[in-house]
Amino acid sequence: MKSRWLSWGLLVLSYATYGQLLHSGNSSQLIWFATLVFVVLKAALLTLLWPPVRDFALKGFKTDVGYTIMVLTLASFAVLAVVQFRTFAYIIVLIASALLVRVDCLIDVMSDRLSFLTLVMLSLIGLGLSWLPHLLFYGAEVAV
Repeated sequence: MKSRWLSWGLLVLSYATYGQLLHSGNSSQLIWFATLVFVVLKAALLTLLWPPVRDFALKGFKTDVGYTIMVLTLASFAVLAVVQFRTFAYIIVLIASALLVRVDCLIDVMSDRLSFLTLVMLSLIGLGLSWLPHLLFYGAEVAV
């Protein structure tokens, strides 16, 4: 039996947990839309757009200007981590679990398109599962 079910389960669970965070904060529809954009963008960067992203990052560390920009970007992320620790931690978990699924897709020799669809669908399943408790307990009151 393949071990991909563990990484797939972790991705679904991490997005379900993140969805619960969004529900507990009574997030607006704009935040939910931004989350959907994040799901698709993250999956695209890890699969379809990986070669250009890798080349850009590697070339960035070869020049002084690129190195400075990378350091400033990392410093900005460090400030974000301190200011919004809980949200930053959730995002790191989402990225780490997506990387696990991507590694499993590479081990199984899946195409980039199939890996992209796998990442997007599992993430959306997790977000959908986060809606279940609210729909069960509140019913139609959730639709605003």
